[in-house]
Formats: sequence, structure tokens, C-alpha cells
Amino acid sequence: MAGKIKVIAGEMFSGKSRELARLVERALIADLAVAVVYPAFAARKSERDIVQRMMELSGRWTLTPIADGQASLIDSQLNDEVDVIAVDEVQFFSQDLPEFVKRWRHQGKTVILAGLDLDYEERPFGCMGPLLCLADEVMKVHAVCTACKRQDAFISHRLSAETDQVVVGEGNYTALCVDCYDRLQSTRLEPSPSPKLLRTKLTR
Repeated sequence: MAGKIKVIAGEMFSGKSRELARLVERALIADLAVAVVYPAFAARKSERDIVQRMMELSGRWTLTPIADGQASLIDSQLNDEVDVIAVDEVQFFSQDLPEFVKRWRHQGKTVILAGLDLDYEERPFGCMGPLLCLADEVMKVHAVCTACKRQDAFISHRLSAETDQVVVGEGNYTALCVDCYDRLQSTRLEPSPSPKLLRTKLTR
């Protein structure tokens, strides 16, 4: 029997890891064996970290950091007993992840993936684009805009001046809705050192 692919997408602070952990918990309640993986360099120490969430669950699960986000390392650690593969911070994994995900589905496994769909410049982030196309089910989750606090956010806006696509660190980002992001772009505001100051500039 063929498996399924579920993708949880959204900006930072939107609850992707929380939703991933919820689906993992459901699988464990159903007595399924779950393998949870995340890129080692994206490990966080906040309460939203998938590592912290998994420690609260019981059942047949493994939790493995994957060096350099290499998808092949995930595949090499799986065994026939694994029913569900859950991948957090998908955007940081290698571009060949979708090929492995397709294989796992044909092997009858359920694959749950959580990650940023867009980078700070509205570009598809990493391999998330192909994974969204492959998915049987897509869930979009949203944070509240930190500037206006009235609308759903859609993008992780970078507060620092760095231009690399991958810059890890929650303090470097805030979540903005389309209107606040557009206002920021049109007025060409310099990156703000904090979401609070950014909100002050945007609401003037």
C-alpha cells in the first residue's frame, strides 16, 4: 500500500514544529514507529525545538540530527520497521530530498515534512517547492504579523543586513504580513534591530 506525503509550510514563528510534533504524537498513539530527523546545524534550544517536544512523547520513536542536511544520511538510517518519517526544518536539507521522499512513499511510509516555504526575499526556500508539488496534503500555518498585529504573516523578514539565503538564528527575523512587508519595501527602511522598533516605523 502506498504511503502519503504531508507538508507543513509557513513563515518563522508560525508553529510548524508544534504541528509536526502533534502529528508525530498521533502516529505514536496509533502504535506506529516514527523516525524524526532535523538538520544538525539548525538545532535550537528554545521550547519550540522539535527536540524538546519529542522528549515529552512516549512510544516507538527515534530522533536523529542529520549532519549538513544530507538527505542520503536519512535514508541510510531507516529500517523496514519505520512507518512514519518526520522531517523538521526541511528547507535546510539537500536538494535531492524530494527523490528520497518519493521513494519512501512508494515503500508505503508516511512522510511528514515541516519547513519554511519562502526565504526573506519571497523565493522558494531550498527543496520546499518540489515537495509542495509532491504532497498529498499541504497545511499552511501562519504567525501573527509582529508589526500591525492584525493580519496573518506570510514571510520571515530578515532584520540583519546579511544577504546569504541561509542565516540561522531567530533573533535575525520577524514575521510580517503582506501589507507591512510592502510598506517596508516601498519606504526602503533600513533593517531594524528589533521587531518592536520595526513595528514603530511601520505604524507611523
